Amino acid sequence: MAGTDGVTPLSTRRADDAADRRVLVRASGLVALGYGVGASFQTTYIYASVVPGWTDVALWQRLLANALAVAVLVVALGALRVHRAPTGWGVALRTLVAAVVMAVARTTAQVAVGVYGPDEGASLRAELVAAAVTGAVSAGIGVWVMLDRRSARRRAREAERAAVGVELAVRALEAEEIRVRRQVAEGLHGTLQQRLVLVDARLADVEGRWRGSDPCLVDELVWVRGQLAEIRDDDVRQMSRLLYPDRLELGLVPAVRALLGRLPATIATSLRASDAVRTLDDPTRSDVTVAERLLALRVVEEAVTNALKNGPASRVDVRLDLDGGVLVIVVSNDGAPYAPRAVDPASGTSRLADRLAIVGGRLRVGPGPEVGARVEARLPLQAAGAVPGAEDGAPGGARDPG
Repeated sequence: MAGTDGVTPLSTRRADDAADRRVLVRASGLVALGYGVGASFQTTYIYASVVPGWTDVALWQRLLANALAVAVLVVALGALRVHRAPTGWGVALRTLVAAVVMAVARTTAQVAVGVYGPDEGASLRAELVAAAVTGAVSAGIGVWVMLDRRSARRRAREAERAAVGVELAVRALEAEEIRVRRQVAEGLHGTLQQRLVLVDARLADVEGRWRGSDPCLVDELVWVRGQLAEIRDDDVRQMSRLLYPDRLELGLVPAVRALLGRLPATIATSLRASDAVRTLDDPTRSDVTVAERLLALRVVEEAVTNALKNGPASRVDVRLDLDGGVLVIVVSNDGAPYAPRAVDPASGTSRLADRLAIVGGRLRVGPGPEVGARVEARLPLQAAGAVPGAEDGAPGGARDPG
């Protein structure tokens, strides 16, 4: 009945215990007080007209006796620690004892203030039974309210634990994804390129041996070596960048700048990051996780890809800002007017939206201010609240050319 478990901290259990006690005594006292006031008015204004002897008893006497009884009930419930009873039978027994104590106190108070005389045995016995029933009902309602609140609290905590478990699982998957991406990227950039270099060296040796005897074979070897060089220098490096982008370890802002720097020179770019983002993204602080940087960079990359694919765009603008603990990423272009399309679950934008939704973010694509398209993503950050100015978003900031 205590509603505690082995993983709940002692301070939390104590706070829960105090909350249960407050709910119990307040609900029980309020119900008992309502019964007492109602009974006082009823006996004063209705029964007094039927029983002439009761006309001499004033309303305040009955109210005082009932108020004292309610106070005794509240004290008895707390003293008997009804909220700490380990079993349902224990709760019932302690509640009944508190109701009897209240009934005795109420009857004694009625005699003390002159509602009844000490020799009116029948009336006192009737009042004693009525008060015991009233106290038991009032305390029972208080117990019911307490148990309902306790059950709601337990469900809320179970939901919180489940949410935390999901978040920890997502973080673990993100960390594993980053590890695998980095490992594969290093393998592509190191081991695979090294093997391609060795193959190129062996082909160069074969080319030298056949140079004077078979010109056609030499031409084929030259073409193969050219293809290998292109694969090594372009395709493998590009695949490595897709798995683990350049400068990601240095921060989100340098990684976005490197991404924009690879665009054709005919496309103007700009990167605007607020001071709050720069402070949070400082690689010496490690406040933004690599997984968060990678997800934010993928948003920019997808928006830039769509701008080039659906363009023609002559300008791409990227803005990074903080809104409370949320990273706001806005990418706009001046390409063709935005035309809404049917949602394709297999598209990169849909997959990004699903990925953001997992961590509590969202992605929205719409028309630009004048022409083109505008992509806005909101990504909750784990450590954004620790940065001064993060609460209000710290608008503004430096503007970097792409």
